[in-house]
Amino acid sequence: MRARTAVAVVGGLILLALAWLAAMPHAARQLSFTKDAYVDRGTYFRLKVDFAYKGEQQHYDIVVGCNVLNIHYKDSSSTYEAGLIPTVWGQGMSDGKAVVVRAPDACRGDTTANGGVPADFLPVMVVYDNADTVAFGMGYMTDDAYRSPKSVLRFDKATVERATRAEFDAFRGNGPQNVITRSQYHSAQNGYQLALLGLARTYPAFGRSCSAFSRWKLTESEREIVRKYRPANAARYWTISDTAARAAYANEIREARKKAKKQTRDDDLILGFNEGFWQPDFGALRRDGVQLAGLRGSTERAAAFYPADTSMRQDKWPVERTARIAAYEVLQSVNTTNIDIDGGRNRGFAYCYSGEAPPRGALKDKVWALPAVTTVDGQELVTGAPEHWGFGFDRALFVFDNDEYVLERVLFNLESTRGDV
Repeated sequence: MRARTAVAVVGGLILLALAWLAAMPHAARQLSFTKDAYVDRGTYFRLKVDFAYKGEQQHYDIVVGCNVLNIHYKDSSSTYEAGLIPTVWGQGMSDGKAVVVRAPDACRGDTTANGGVPADFLPVMVVYDNADTVAFGMGYMTDDAYRSPKSVLRFDKATVERATRAEFDAFRGNGPQNVITRSQYHSAQNGYQLALLGLARTYPAFGRSCSAFSRWKLTESEREIVRKYRPANAARYWTISDTAARAAYANEIREARKKAKKQTRDDDLILGFNEGFWQPDFGALRRDGVQLAGLRGSTERAAAFYPADTSMRQDKWPVERTARIAAYEVLQSVNTTNIDIDGGRNRGFAYCYSGEAPPRGALKDKVWALPAVTTVDGQELVTGAPEHWGFGFDRALFVFDNDEYVLERVLFNLESTRGDV
């Protein structure tokens, strides 16, 4: 009897507690439980970058968080957790363009002071043509770019210091507004992901993928391999269109480089086998080598990169959907890839943009069937390149300059895993 009474009392108390909880405002319930469960496992660092844009001195002082919980944004939106935030951050310049820096992944406590970030650290930076849209930009992927006569940036110094959650919150609440909005940053994602984030699509999207080709000088043994695949009607620039033949070539050239333990840039600098390319998480590479951020003891030299884009990049198309459809209706051809070498003056750069998705329905079939070309410097046609846009085979992976050089497609990703701005 006493046991049954005790159970009844406990049960009654539970019911009363549940009734009290149900009567509480939702926000109060959420606050109470979030507060009790909240454990900040994030790490924070301060990225300082000194550079000049067209001779105008600039100083970025950014506080970056890793695995950050409960983030509130100036646009009144919020998210529960972000992996690297801000992944990219920038400001508008006096001429209407914007300079954006990609934060390194210094999430394991790596700083300039403790040697985890090298003293000559060079972050990836991008100059966007329009600060309002940040849809197309010129990425400075290696220090070769800063030596180019086309460079509008002078890089001075970048450092990484430890920071706290309080500094992170203060920067987000009171610091300069990031030129990139959340909607722009995430608009390259599909509709489902945008809906989960509670964001409307922005068109054109933030130019977060940076396209380039690395250019290698072929050794005599490599030329022997290349000559086997060169068609009789090849122009100066040519490629391998057959999928099986392309795979066979890739395997042969890889084995030749692996055996030689080296490969040669187009300016005769010799790199080790498979050296020359890393994602922006680790910073930009230097021609003569640099330690990667977060990877102590590593020394990597840069490949020679040249920017590439397509006529199907979003910033080249009308913003309004009806106007875009009308533009598709009268479209006559597509340039699937253009590589800009310009006599070596473009070495070190990449073009950063979001690609245009094909229209739906019957119009997609029409557009995919349009004639397509691949070019170098906007004029030189590439023999053997895909003749149509779409169908999954619309991009040349290798472009040969006679049998002297080979250009190999690469893609730098400015976004990061669970990244945000």
